[in-house]
Amino acid sequence: MPASSTRSPVEERQLLAAIGQVELMFAYRNAFKRRNIIVAQVLATKDDFRSRKHYLNMMQCFEIMLKENVIPIVNENDVVSVEELMFTDNDELAGLVTSMMQADALIMLTSVDGVMANSKHGKTKEVITVIQPEETTDNIEVTGKSSFGRGGMQTKLQIARKLSSLGITTHIANAATENVLERILSGEQIGTTILPKKVKRSGTQRWLASSTVRQQGSIVVDDGAARAMTGAKPTNLLPVGICSFSGSFEKGDVISVCDRQDKVIGMGKAAYDSKQLEKSLGKHSQLPFIRCAYFVPLS
Repeated sequence: MPASSTRSPVEERQLLAAIGQVELMFAYRNAFKRRNIIVAQVLATKDDFRSRKHYLNMMQCFEIMLKENVIPIVNENDVVSVEELMFTDNDELAGLVTSMMQADALIMLTSVDGVMANSKHGKTKEVITVIQPEETTDNIEVTGKSSFGRGGMQTKLQIARKLSSLGITTHIANAATENVLERILSGEQIGTTILPKKVKRSGTQRWLASSTVRQQGSIVVDDGAARAMTGAKPTNLLPVGICSFSGSFEKGDVISVCDRQDKVIGMGKAAYDSKQLEKSLGKHSQLPFIRCAYFVPLS
């Protein structure tokens, strides 16, 4: 297609995406047709995960497809996406769908052999085969990224950590490895496996985990509150444990919860609005701002 000086970069991307979606699904349909498998297209933006109602509608859509043996091909809707609603890359979208469907595992295929770490001598890189839920990743090489995506290994690792907190395993492996999917599914160790925490999250908590794409505000909690909310037996968050907050939000909005170092430790649902929180901030004998059933830790 000839270039046009009258089209903006956004218009160019929208035009090419609209044309490319047809060709992409044609290729998928032909590939799966050889095995008598029907495929369907699902296009999404971050905005599609913003409301609980819409989230449940999406989940129902996936469930009926899988029940009828239809394979959903999920991609970002580049035709209507604007910058603030764009996913980092398809890995982020895959992580959101994996959480939504409460899948056992997510397999991310990339152009490298897995998550790399510096060797003891510092001259070569070695693949980390297994990462435990509580293991530090300070020695991991995460600087590279594919020329075809907006994210990279850092994004993949962040998504894997979030899924681990939800009880989901992540595999990161090289797409060029022969029979890679069959071998991973058969239990063979290929690439890097990020193991899950032994937890069971509710549907509401899985939705809250996906809501990192659209939180309405954030709060900073003190060290005691952070430990209490993320411990083995989480407790409700009271205003006395909140140091500060930002944003204007209503009752029921999704709030990111940060520790004193501004690290996001989880997502929660506000029990009342920001005006009421301002009046209750730091005070004892106040109603919980986030109840433990409506909070999901992400670390």
